[in-house]
Amino acid sequence: MSQDLIMPASTTPQRIQEELRKETLYGCALCGCPILEYVHITPHPDVQALLPENMVALCPFHRIKYYNKEITEAALHDAKINPYNKINEESFIIGESQEMIVNIGKCKFINTSRILVVDDFDIISIRRGGEEQQDKYKKYILLDINFFDKFNNLIAIVSENGWTAERRKSSSNGDWSIIYEPKHLVIQNPSRNILFDVKVNNNEITLTASGMYYNGSSIRITEDEIFLDDLEIAVDQKGTVLKNYDVGIVAET
Repeated sequence: MSQDLIMPASTTPQRIQEELRKETLYGCALCGCPILEYVHITPHPDVQALLPENMVALCPFHRIKYYNKEITEAALHDAKINPYNKINEESFIIGESQEMIVNIGKCKFINTSRILVVDDFDIISIRRGGEEQQDKYKKYILLDINFFDKFNNLIAIVSENGWTAERRKSSSNGDWSIIYEPKHLVIQNPSRNILFDVKVNNNEITLTASGMYYNGSSIRITEDEIFLDDLEIAVDQKGTVLKNYDVGIVAET
């Protein structure tokens, strides 16, 4: 990792992260984007405690705008009470009564959370927000994604929709950008040629990706194929529908 890049440590306990996610219905309080950071409304040094009532879930874009004082504390308190996903129905969801269907490279997986595993390491996982059958959060989507560079440095993590990424010491969000509109999420880093795309359509999730790596091998996912380096993988699974598997695609570098 370049010396001018740092990976910030996540200091918000998991139980508080879960409480804040549920409070904003699994999206940024201001725009509904499902990729989240957990922000102190009154700055942390002034409070000296991790208090959920003083915190809110925001996407990286709005976190930066708040830190740059382009968003007021009053606006965040209002959004905490009436978050975007509470007011707007078009959010990053699948039907509560529907099975979770994920399309990746012409493979279709139903109720399978571990989507791509390389060298026994989970690269992409997707599951529902609620675990119980009647859980009201079951319609929301939780993502786990690990981004590595070609030297196997971990450069960004999505963990239960929480975002941690390398940042330049001189800027707020490194070279990463997260673009969201209802039912369509893009995570990209142009300087590294990384693009991760998630679409939700008719209660099905479709993934494509490029510029990802693990153990020095490149990972590329199109709507028709999945490549590890230049070798197409999961060929025997193309065109199939696989249900209730422990793991979707398993590959070795």
